[in-house]
Amino acid sequence: MASLDAAVWFGVSLVTLLGDPLVIAGLGFGLYWFGGWVPVIGDRLDELRVELAFATIAGALALSAALKTGFALERPPGAAALPGTAGMPDIVVPIYTWIVGPGGHAFPSGHATAATVGWLGLAWAYRGKNRDRALVLAGGLVVAIATSRVVLGVHRPHEVLAGIGVGLAYLFVTFGLLGRPRRTFALAGMIGVAGPIVVGLTGDSLLVAGVALGMTVGWEFARERDRPAVTLPVLAAVIAAGGVAGATFVRSGTFETGLALLGVGSGATIVAGQRVIRRVKNE
Repeated sequence: MASLDAAVWFGVSLVTLLGDPLVIAGLGFGLYWFGGWVPVIGDRLDELRVELAFATIAGALALSAALKTGFALERPPGAAALPGTAGMPDIVVPIYTWIVGPGGHAFPSGHATAATVGWLGLAWAYRGKNRDRALVLAGGLVVAIATSRVVLGVHRPHEVLAGIGVGLAYLFVTFGLLGRPRRTFALAGMIGVAGPIVVGLTGDSLLVAGVALGMTVGWEFARERDRPAVTLPVLAAVIAAGGVAGATFVRSGTFETGLALLGVGSGATIVAGQRVIRRVKNE
């Protein structure tokens, strides 16, 4: 009976995994780079909306990290004592714990925010008569993921509702108001600057902010020109990256500064690399 109970809880953790920020970021990256080659759906994805969705994911994850650090609200009491571990093999327990992620701050739910912008944003990138069906499926996933966080005891209901609210608001801004990848990457970059300087991010959150800022650098560097060029927006983004590095060094030292710069470099490479390869392919 204990093993059956453990299997059920592990199944719930797999639902929560679908909203893990790392999974959502990986999904966005995969479709941004390789979406056109994905069987069945590749030719049904709107390229511009995939770019918009990827930029939205980057900015929303950076915003979520800043909000969680800024509010610094603790997890519910007993969040570390995950249900079902008593019936799990010793080798499974750390995997289960890693998937659920009971550590860190609680408000707003990062999984709920990531799931909302990720699944709904990418569903909106689907073109054709089945888009409504994709949006309904994505909405159902968001609800299931948010519910799993509460059931597992790592979030209170208002925390996941706040996470969904942040995600929906961010989607409205990027898809409804900005409507262009360049503007959306720029917004992500501004959040990537504000988080480390205003809130004082550390660790993984700092890396996420760096990636968001780096994507802005990469987008501006490899915009539609004859060749990549250093322009005023690129210089502004690079100066902003220097400001983030300086502020981080003063607050946290060399290691954290290295994390921020690693994020900036990674984000720039991801975006600029894809755009350059696509341009060469189309020539």
